[in-house]
Amino acid sequence: MFPITPSYVNEPTSSVEYSSKNMDHLGIVAMVCREIDLAGEIDRIVGVDPRQKVTCGEAVVAMVLNALGFVDRPLYLFPEFLGTKPVELLIGEGLKAEWFNDDVLGRTLEKLYRAGPEGTFMRIAANAYNEYEGRFFHNDTTTMSLQGEYKHEEGDLDAVPIEITHGFSKDHRPDLKQFVISLVMSDDLPVFIQALSGNASDKIWIWDSAGYSEKNLGEISGSYKWITRVPETLSEAKEALENADTEKMCSTALKGYRLFSIEVEYGGVKQRWVVVFSEKAFARETKTLEKRIKKEKEQVEKEEKGRGTGETWKRRTTSDGLPYKSGVCGG
Repeated sequence: MFPITPSYVNEPTSSVEYSSKNMDHLGIVAMVCREIDLAGEIDRIVGVDPRQKVTCGEAVVAMVLNALGFVDRPLYLFPEFLGTKPVELLIGEGLKAEWFNDDVLGRTLEKLYRAGPEGTFMRIAANAYNEYEGRFFHNDTTTMSLQGEYKHEEGDLDAVPIEITHGFSKDHRPDLKQFVISLVMSDDLPVFIQALSGNASDKIWIWDSAGYSEKNLGEISGSYKWITRVPETLSEAKEALENADTEKMCSTALKGYRLFSIEVEYGGVKQRWVVVFSEKAFARETKTLEKRIKKEKEQVEKEEKGRGTGETWKRRTTSDGLPYKSGVCGG
């Protein structure tokens, strides 16, 4: 036993307040959001207003946390959900649960819509996976059933780009209207997501260029949507590549990639071709071409030296000496 010294006997005891918060599994989710810099990436995409107490990125992290078990409650109850959670620990220092109200969430969703939700998702996925390259892609859809009429008149300010309507219900609720979510996976990683109208079909054929023929297109185009690579041996594809101007191509959310699209008719089927330009692939093919040119030049000079002639080696390559690395996809 330690003696109590006089200096501590008459010293007043300070009161300490304790509080208890439920973290459950959300600590793991919050850590993943930090590892991929979810809040920071979204703020870079949509921007940050200095008047905001909660940035759009922080609001999205909160919605991700909220979605795990609280999706059936209206947005105005969001502070109630966060009130039982350690907000500063899960989302960011200095933040309070009451700041995450329906106005903040609504403005965040509007900004994300204007920025393009599909492109935003792809940028976040690319940032999270760096240069991960999956070889195989899988697409599937699911349906989300909704209560209500969801009638939109032409010119309605609340109209949305997708139609909430009846369709094939994977929830086994054909009596309810719905919308469709389409997700593309690369191995076990999500790379693209899109919301579609409730009657959208998930019958999409994807195959390589070997299946691109007038006969095949004529047989499936009436019943299915399809995506394929167009053979570059086709005269139409060669013409599309020759007329492609990389400087006029549209930039994409993925760094180093540009594209443009044209509408064509092949095999009696109207379709859209997309020409994709990759800076990395172009640099790689250019380097390969330069090596081949150097090798051929050395071989020709060696042969000419053996003959004892002074003929000048002429470079045999394309008109500008550089390859054009691209791909054409049709659908």
